[in-house]
Amino acid sequence: MTIDQLSNLIKDPNIFGYLIVRPFGLILLSLYNFVHNYGLAVILFALIVKLCCVPLAIKGKKSMLAMTALNAEMQQLQKKYANNRAKLNEEIQALYERRGVSPMSGCLPQFIPLPIMMGLYYAVQQPLQYIVGLSSETVIKLAQLVGLDNLAGANYTVQIVIAEKLNAFKDAVGNFTPDVLKCLADGESIFPMDFNFFGLNLADTPSIKHPGLIWIIPILSCLTAYLSSYIMQKMQNMPKGNDAAANQMKMMTMLMPLMSLYFAFILPGAIGIYWIFNNVFTCVQEVILTKRIRGRQEAEQAAEAERVAAEKKAKREANRAAQKSHSEKKKGDK
Repeated sequence: MTIDQLSNLIKDPNIFGYLIVRPFGLILLSLYNFVHNYGLAVILFALIVKLCCVPLAIKGKKSMLAMTALNAEMQQLQKKYANNRAKLNEEIQALYERRGVSPMSGCLPQFIPLPIMMGLYYAVQQPLQYIVGLSSETVIKLAQLVGLDNLAGANYTVQIVIAEKLNAFKDAVGNFTPDVLKCLADGESIFPMDFNFFGLNLADTPSIKHPGLIWIIPILSCLTAYLSSYIMQKMQNMPKGNDAAANQMKMMTMLMPLMSLYFAFILPGAIGIYWIFNNVFTCVQEVILTKRIRGRQEAEQAAEAERVAAEKKAKREANRAAQKSHSEKKKGDK
């Protein structure tokens, strides 16, 4: 690798880097310093992100369950206005407004993990800049120190390779030698990064051409994505007869695992670990939120039904009393 090729790969962060990736890198750095394990830091990061998104998840879950409750009425509207698309859309929108339901609010929590995953991807891909906080000039100096020949073929993972190669420049107590420290600018610091996680190098990208232990990451990513989609489908409790919605759910159940498998084979192992535990936390969150929110909605519906029944009963009793009073009054007049 030439110095020009290296310079094209190592550039100063853009706005996305400063606003999204660098804060994620600082969070990862704090977690890494706390647990002293890169894999555990990524898992805790996934947990923190999931907890921060709980309010949005609650709102989305309420909307999804409310949409499910409207399926019977929507099917009636579809039959009634089967030949009038404009009127059907108007009636459906009116139904949403009457019930206070927004069909798009349930989709937002599904898209939030994507920019988070991209931010985490760049933080993992470029750890020297986004986690350690080094300038591009310092990273290039460190690359020259470890030898440009050792970076051939690294491309977008070049900073990971540099971070690994720098571990050869540690002294007996595990600190970097003066050769490394000379490359740093004023105010910069660096520490050895250990990407090992239960025998897996999370800096590596799994390869279909080269089977190995790291294949467990894409496999678990696929399986947990399927489990997450399956649980979401079951928790949705789609009514029978809604074939279109059921088919969409089945398609998502198959599509998400395949996407997870693909991305886990083209991204560093750390991203796969994040995706695995994000899926696991999603499963737990889905079960807990669905049971709690559905329980509250059912209790509210039961209370509303009792209120309506009580009002009807009170009206019937009032009518009987009025009729009885009217009858007695007629008898008295006679």
